[in-house]
Amino acid sequence: MPRSNRPSRRFVTPVLALAVGAASLTLGGCYDPNNVSYNYITGHLSPHLMGLSERDVDVQRNVALTLDTNMRMIWGDLGRMSLLDSPTTLYPTYIYSTNGQSR
Repeated sequence: MPRSNRPSRRFVTPVLALAVGAASLTLGGCYDPNNVSYNYITGHLSPHLMGLSERDVDVQRNVALTLDTNMRMIWGDLGRMSLLDSPTTLYPTYIYSTNGQSR
């Protein structure tokens, strides 16, 4: 019976487990909140900033505000596109606007 060139399962499983463990330690790191050494501080001068001047919560708030504004603008655009934003001008007398906006 010919042997295949694939490695045996007995070898692959421990190597895979070791690789996953090493990757989790490398990516997770060991964070010490009491580390106030000069090297740590100079290596992490702005740990809570995502951009030049915004924290992650500021960025999330801006994204939420932008998405909310865009969704409201889409509904307004759909109303104007379907000509449902104001009463018809073909009627002989003026019909007052129901949305409180002046014409």
